[in-house]
Amino acid sequence: MIDSLPLASGYALRYLMDTEALTVPEDIGTAYLRLKEHMSAAADGNLVSMLHSILCNLKDISHTLSRIEAGDTVDDIELFEVKALILLGRRTAAVLGGTSHDSISPRTDALDGALQVLDPDGTEIASFYIYDSYSPELAALRADIRKEADPDRRAALMDKEQVLEAGIREGICASLRPYVQELRILQNVLVRLDIDVAKAVMVLKTGLCIPEISTSGITSYKGMYNPYVKDAVERAGEEFVPIDLSFGNAPVVIIGANMGGKTVVLKTAALCQWLFSFGMGIPAAEAVIAPRDLVFFISGDAQDMGAGLSSFAAEMKAIDEVVRASDGMHDGRRIAAMIDEPARSTNPIEGTALVEALVDILGHREVALLLTTHYNIPSSHCTRLRVRGLENGRMNYRLCPAPDGDVPHEALNVAESLNISPEWTGKAKKLLEYE
Repeated sequence: MIDSLPLASGYALRYLMDTEALTVPEDIGTAYLRLKEHMSAAADGNLVSMLHSILCNLKDISHTLSRIEAGDTVDDIELFEVKALILLGRRTAAVLGGTSHDSISPRTDALDGALQVLDPDGTEIASFYIYDSYSPELAALRADIRKEADPDRRAALMDKEQVLEAGIREGICASLRPYVQELRILQNVLVRLDIDVAKAVMVLKTGLCIPEISTSGITSYKGMYNPYVKDAVERAGEEFVPIDLSFGNAPVVIIGANMGGKTVVLKTAALCQWLFSFGMGIPAAEAVIAPRDLVFFISGDAQDMGAGLSSFAAEMKAIDEVVRASDGMHDGRRIAAMIDEPARSTNPIEGTALVEALVDILGHREVALLLTTHYNIPSSHCTRLRVRGLENGRMNYRLCPAPDGDVPHEALNVAESLNISPEWTGKAKKLLEYE
């Protein structure tokens, strides 16, 4: 999803990847208010194009600003980058200011003095060197250099020029020092503008929704879909089936046949939780999401050959992190865990006991648990859902309540729908009849 964001600058991507996930409801609310503010701008294709052409030149000059603040003298390239930042801010403000988008426009008035220091001739051209206008003495010396034909005398004059330039450069840095904080603010405003416009464009182009923040601890989705899977299914000429899902008040255990989309449900729920933590659009028709301090997703072959752990051992260690994170020593932590078919690689009797115990423990600790399994876990410990499965020869991935009892036996039906060898499936059916 982050790779799909139409960001203008490489700096915006690095900034976003270094951003901490949001867990406080007020902070998440602020992020979504900011996203809503940028929606009208994102709907204007010409405006987005203009912003993109400006913000693609945005760079991270935090190190340069820190050096200036510390009293160091920076070189001409760094001074050019400071000047370029101010000009980027002014051009962005010129595009957004005085329009209905004025609320998201950067404010650069406080940096007029800094620009005057870096652009004494008032050209507002994105270049920098030690201009003649900084010093009459320097201007006269340069004129003498241009006229001097003797190499030795010319070299001596150029040495003097470098000394004068160094003094002027030091004075420029001293003059910029009071503006460092405003420069940092401008840089932050511009990179956030790049990110927020990109988020808003993605919402509009891909049909994402802006979620509500749950105050009850319950997360619910209507029409939730996985963007990657939906795109792949539709490119294959098939229809993607979105699902409705609610969890958080009790463990939710999803049962159903292989190929039933259970793992995709878990991955999508985890994806939505993370997108929510970064104030991004959610792939659903509607969403109400509870903030979480920790989000666990455990799925697939967890074998760690480097640590000498089998699939089962590595999986048990990963799940144990959830159990330990949720114990009484960490009261107040809001945890969401999506666990895909735990203990699937051990014998069914012990596997069922392990999964039932896990659901019971995490349920009493109020972990927002989504878990898939082939084992028969009683509904006294959880809310049971199942994938509808094969209907009229087609897989229906929607979820529905599952009463207590055995999990659906659809493996052979699924195998036959895949045109697996009739010899194999037929012999398996006969063996089931003997049982």
